[in-house]
Amino acid sequence: MTIVFLDFDGVLHPDPCRDHTRLFEHAPRLAAALAPFAQLAIVLSTAWRTEHGAQALAMQLPPALRQRVVGATRAFHEIDRRPALAAYRRQAECQDWIDREQPQRCWFALDDRPDQFEPYCDRLIATDGQRGLDDATLNRLCFLLAQSARPDRARR
Repeated sequence: MTIVFLDFDGVLHPDPCRDHTRLFEHAPRLAAALAPFAQLAIVLSTAWRTEHGAQALAMQLPPALRQRVVGATRAFHEIDRRPALAAYRRQAECQDWIDREQPQRCWFALDDRPDQFEPYCDRLIATDGQRGLDDATLNRLCFLLAQSARPDRARR
């Protein structure tokens, strides 16, 4: 199984999203792109998780994404941080979830904040926060997921 850590703002819609009708506008495209990958789970890494539980947040997503949600990361102040990741909050939160819930699983993060990940982090699929999830980012995600699904290329 592969884990995708999902941010909302700047990924599923532009950040900032001043037009509430645009909230989650890219979610159906993400659901369609992930459809071929049966062994994939979503963990919510969005800042929204600090005010709402994973179940309530999952209800904002289309059913095809909602059924893949298996949890949410803990907030940075709640985790035992690895010293090397202390400057990279979102990556530390993702790694904490992996270490606690699915050790050794392949994972990627869809996020618009590359400054929250180590430089050149190969697990980060960065979006342009003003646009959100575009075709180029979806293509990169699908390529990496397909590569990770190959037994001879599985990343851990």
